[in-house]
Amino acid sequence: AERRWRLSSPCNRRPASQSHGVPSPGSRAQAREPKPPQSRSQPRDARGAFVAAPRHRRAARCEEAMAALEEAFGEVIQRQITDDASFAKWKTSSARREIVAFVTRLNASCVNKPNLAMDAAPPQIRKLMDALRAIAAGCNQYLPKPGEARRYGSPMFRDWHAWLVSSTPELVSTLGSDNAELSARLAASFGDRTRIDYGTGHECAFVVFLLGCCKLQLLSENDVDGGAVVCGAFAEYVRTCRIIQRCFGLEPAGSKGVWALDDYQLLPFLFGCSQLSDEEHGFGDEDTGLLTVNASSLSGRSMFYECLAFVDESTGTTPLDVAAPILFNLTMQPWRTNARRLLRLFDEEVLGQKPVVQHMLFGELLTADWDVSEGPSEESERLMRMKAVMDAANKKLGIGSG
Repeated sequence: AERRWRLSSPCNRRPASQSHGVPSPGSRAQAREPKPPQSRSQPRDARGAFVAAPRHRRAARCEEAMAALEEAFGEVIQRQITDDASFAKWKTSSARREIVAFVTRLNASCVNKPNLAMDAAPPQIRKLMDALRAIAAGCNQYLPKPGEARRYGSPMFRDWHAWLVSSTPELVSTLGSDNAELSARLAASFGDRTRIDYGTGHECAFVVFLLGCCKLQLLSENDVDGGAVVCGAFAEYVRTCRIIQRCFGLEPAGSKGVWALDDYQLLPFLFGCSQLSDEEHGFGDEDTGLLTVNASSLSGRSMFYECLAFVDESTGTTPLDVAAPILFNLTMQPWRTNARRLLRLFDEEVLGQKPVVQHMLFGELLTADWDVSEGPSEESERLMRMKAVMDAANKKLGIGSG
């Protein structure tokens, strides 16, 4: 879907590297500021240059990333997408269709409705918004230390995340539930403690958390279909994520740089377009590539403008058609058309990508509706053998398994 959009982008009339003195496309997070110094403990090649961690070491970090959640909630949630065979089953599963149906329902609920203030929200939505604000306020206890050793995000995020995991049962209890699976899903919605990053997979985890709240009847049908869940709770979730992202400098997980809507989020753009469905489209000048609206002043009207203000702040003086051509391309189409495209993008680029959904948690509230007791597939056995060989080679070289 992104490739199709790219073809019609005005940015493609000229290479980004030759426009307005802007470097070639890359992560906006990296373009904003110089890359922090590399870790001295990171491996180097024969010329002394830093090298990427081997694939099996990255896989080991993925395993470690889930360790805290599995230690706290392992009895109620597990990962089931572990290899190509299980991913193929996920793509045609009822679990995936259930998430798409729920997001579609949420999207329909917020058509032509502005963001919801706390004092105007229904009681249960207000409790959820309070819980999200408590999560954001927890950052104040773990502020990054000046001059701390770091490569990307602040290591203090790990301490904050440990606090989050221990706090979610109490936060969920304020909604009237002691369900451990809900606590696990809420804890999984704000970033990865090992990689210190955040991406659309974590955003999806919060959607499944909301789905679980509906199944447990913590949120009423009217809360969902009346738009309060999206315009109140989800909008507050995005604000909470922005606070965490800024506080700890979280690395974008799997960002496509300028070919992404946003380094972190996708769904607030979808819901934001639906909030503006019947309004006249257009927020940028196609000739200059600059915004024609004050996004910050319109942020109360729609999540789209909140996100647009965030991207505009992040990209500085770079024209939007260069810094974020996929986002800028939305100015040319009606809001309803944009919403349809973004819903398809969510299905294809989030739920349809193995690197994203391999961290998906399954339990009673979202079940893996395929046979997970078949034993390891040929692919998983091959990867395990490869990992064993690489571990032995690294041990012999004295690199270790870090």
